[in-house]
Amino acid sequence: MADLSSYRAKLTWTVLGFCIALLASAAVASSLPNNGGNPLMPVNRASPSETYQSLISGAQRLEESYARYKTDKSFANLREVRYQFDRLRGLLDLSGLPSANRVKVGNASLTYLADILSRLAPLDPHSIPGATSTDKALPARWTIPGTDIQLARVESGPSAGDYLVTSDSIARLADYYGRVRNLPLQAPRQYASFHREHISATGPLIPGWLTDNIPDALRVVYLDTPVWKIIAIALVGLTMLGLAYGWTVVARRRGQHGGELRRLAWRITIPLTLLAIYFVADWYVIAHINPAGNFATGESLIATAAFYAIVAWAVWLGCFLLAEATIKAPRRTGNSLDAHLLRLAARIAAIGSVGGILVYGANEIGIPAYGLIAGIGVGGFALALAAQSTIENLIGGVALFVDRPFRIGDTIRFGDQRGTVETVGTRSSRIRALDGTLVTVPNSDLAKMKIVNFTARDKCLFVHTLSLDVANSASKIRLLLDRLHSLIASHEMVEKSEGWPRVRCTGVAVGRIEVELRAQISTAHYGQFLAVQEALLLQAIEAVEETEIKLSAPLLSRAYKAT
Repeated sequence: MADLSSYRAKLTWTVLGFCIALLASAAVASSLPNNGGNPLMPVNRASPSETYQSLISGAQRLEESYARYKTDKSFANLREVRYQFDRLRGLLDLSGLPSANRVKVGNASLTYLADILSRLAPLDPHSIPGATSTDKALPARWTIPGTDIQLARVESGPSAGDYLVTSDSIARLADYYGRVRNLPLQAPRQYASFHREHISATGPLIPGWLTDNIPDALRVVYLDTPVWKIIAIALVGLTMLGLAYGWTVVARRRGQHGGELRRLAWRITIPLTLLAIYFVADWYVIAHINPAGNFATGESLIATAAFYAIVAWAVWLGCFLLAEATIKAPRRTGNSLDAHLLRLAARIAAIGSVGGILVYGANEIGIPAYGLIAGIGVGGFALALAAQSTIENLIGGVALFVDRPFRIGDTIRFGDQRGTVETVGTRSSRIRALDGTLVTVPNSDLAKMKIVNFTARDKCLFVHTLSLDVANSASKIRLLLDRLHSLIASHEMVEKSEGWPRVRCTGVAVGRIEVELRAQISTAHYGQFLAVQEALLLQAIEAVEETEIKLSAPLLSRAYKAT
């Protein structure tokens, strides 16, 4: 009997210990989020049953995460709430919404769904399509009993084959919520109205005592957002604009002194400063003020449009700043053809980049990018027909930049005119004629002309003809030829090579003997050439006088040609 009593005692303590361990395990398990013990448990969407059950269990985990955050408003708990929202948004078909609004609309829809489903009679899990393995032929669409909320199979795209809450149902959730919010709960929950908790929630930087002491008049909900949040966002926006305006004044004043590079460098700081202010303000508004509902949707669209506009502004200025910085390199001058080419390339790059950014931004806020691009293409075709001459001049300008028959500042002959090139634009070029007038030539016409570039030559040709009287003796003429050759060859600017310079008797005509003076002057500067030519002609006249040679009429025939 004693042994039996001892055995019973041991058995009793063993069972009691097992029960205590079991209860402890249950207590630990109950303290964890309801995710099956796996924090990475995926959200299943392969059937209406899986999607519906994921909504129910996901809403419970979301409320538990929010309850922990409300007790301890730490950034770690806030990240957990966001993580749960991110997972559950995968159960919604948000593809028809602008990208800028998907997070806000998705989060609000989840809170609506949580409040609506908790007020419906519990469903028999086995009655939902896909609950059992025998449900092989799943319907394309399933409606939650007692509601118009539908789950539909996605036929294409990244979510093809998944069952998601339809976009039409999402658009009507706010109305459905308004109709059932006063009904009693059919299941225990952390909050009677999770949607109300969601629109009243704030971030860790806004302490709870502050929101608790807000007057009731400012707690009134307008556009699904408390009035005090709207006022706070307005104050943040005004502060942002004030800081931006102050820096704009400073940047414009600093950029007034100096060249174009300095001016652009200061101007680009304005959109860059705006972007920095935008990121800080946007982070504070979204993470800590936390607007919701229709107001958040409108605020998100405006903020997104402003963001892409500022980025486009910064890129526009950046293209020109890069071009000017390249022009300021030691090998380039600000008025060279390379400089004009760089400015033209910067303008084209700026227009293309800004256009691409604005089209992408328009797509983000709900303006269809493909339709916009198609409209731009049709409009561009019509514009090309209307501006055919302008486009032809633009192409002509590009041809001049590529071929480079001249540079800015070169003296050229174009057609029957001659002048100095001052500017080459996208439509026309401006050339200063020898008489001081400014000639504007369309680039398409200039590209087709024969252009002689005098500045590009490496030397100047000296060519003159002396007309001697036929009464002069041959011995005197030979003496004059030798003397002229020696005088020309002795000048330091005259090029000496085989056959150069040349002084030859080139012809005999009625009443005169022609003597040609030909030499290469080693200078590309026309003014310096004129000085050398003057000195050589005066020396030639002195030689004629010293040898007592008679000149025929006219006294001197000048035949200068430049190549």
